[in-house]
Amino acid sequence: IYKQVLGGAMGSSFTLTLANIFMWKWQKELVRRQDMTGEFYGR
Repeated sequence: IYKQVLGGAMGSSFTLTLANIFMWKWQKELVRRQDMTGEFYGR
């Protein structure tokens, strides 16, 4: 028997929403920094 003690359940709609919010915030900061240095980020 497996007991999950850390993190969210895969496939849960709430976990997906949290992951999307995290990535949006991370990408927003990354793009802001790259604008200053002239770098490019694509996903």
